Amino acid sequence: MRNIINLSIVLVIFLSSFSVGESQVLSTSKNTISWNYTFYQGQKNGGGEVLSQGIVIGYSRYFTKRIYADISYGMMHFEGRNSSFFLDDDEIDFINMRTYSIGAGYDLFQSDKFILSGELAYLRQTNEQLLSEYGSPEGGTYVRETGLAKDATLRLTIKSKIYITDHLHVIPSYSRGLGLGKYKSDWLSIGLGYSF
Repeated sequence: MRNIINLSIVLVIFLSSFSVGESQVLSTSKNTISWNYTFYQGQKNGGGEVLSQGIVIGYSRYFTKRIYADISYGMMHFEGRNSSFFLDDDEIDFINMRTYSIGAGYDLFQSDKFILSGELAYLRQTNEQLLSEYGSPEGGTYVRETGLAKDATLRLTIKSKIYITDHLHVIPSYSRGLGLGKYKSDWLSIGLGYSF
C-alpha cells in the first residue's frame, strides 16, 4: 500500500510538469489499436495462486473528447499452484488461458504527448484446469475430467499513453480484477499503440 501512495505522489509531480489542455492528437485520432505484453498474478477463491503472462491485442474508440470504449483479447500461458484444480505442465497446452474484456474509459489528464486514463471493464477468462474427479486411481473406478474453466469479473485499470510520434505511443498500465468470480488479480502491461 505504501508503494502505491509513493507511486501516486511521483505521478502527480510528473503530471504537474505537463501543460493542462486537450491533446491535439485526439482531435484527429479517434481509433487506437494496441499490442501489450501482460503479466498477471492472481489468487483463487478457496485457495491457490496463479501466474500468467502473454500477449493482449486491443482496440479502442473515442466517442467524446475524453470518453472511449475499449475491447481486448489475450492469449496467455497460465501456471497455477497450491490447488488440486491446477494441472501439471504435461497436461496443458502452452497457450492455456484466454482473456476477453470490454469496457469504457475516461481520460483524467490530456496533453500533447501524454494521456492518463481510468477504465472499468467486464473481464472474462478461461483456463485449462481439473473440472471434476471421482474415485481414486488405486480404487478401480477413477474418472478425471479436465477442460476449460470460465470466470468473469470487473476490472479497474489505470493506464497512460506516452506519445513517441503523433500516432505511435507506449502504453504502460496497471489493472485490478475485483474477484467477483473465482479470481482476484493484478495485471501489469507494457505495449505499443497506434492511433488513427
